[in-house]
Amino acid sequence: MPDGSASRSCQIGREALAWGSAAYLKTGALTQAFRVQIGDVTGFSVTKSRKLLERQLNVLGNGTQLASVSVNHGTPELIERWFRSHPLFGTRATPVTVAAPTASLPASLIADELRKLGDLKAEGLLTDEEFLAQKQRLLDG
Repeated sequence: MPDGSASRSCQIGREALAWGSAAYLKTGALTQAFRVQIGDVTGFSVTKSRKLLERQLNVLGNGTQLASVSVNHGTPELIERWFRSHPLFGTRATPVTVAAPTASLPASLIADELRKLGDLKAEGLLTDEEFLAQKQRLLDG
């Protein structure tokens, strides 16, 4: 996993293939900022930090936060790219389903549900296909 050192990145990558988990070590740190099972990871969210050029990376799995770490600007994209390219990424995830409405919903509730679906998609918890299918179910309601 990226941490500023190409050789360390390769070493962690080989370890992750053998053990199915990945850890993130900040540059110069002696302890892990987090360790997660790669198969449990389904998505990521990034928020601005209080410090300039720093971001808060949240590692998500099945609608829960698996890990959170403060990292330098640009690092979240590298970490996400590494996870998404890994063959175990998301393999133990349980598909997220949204219950179908039983009766026609008011327009304001449909809009709220569409926003929720959009948030799930943005967090990487729904695929494009799942999002479109659930959206169509709401609109057909």
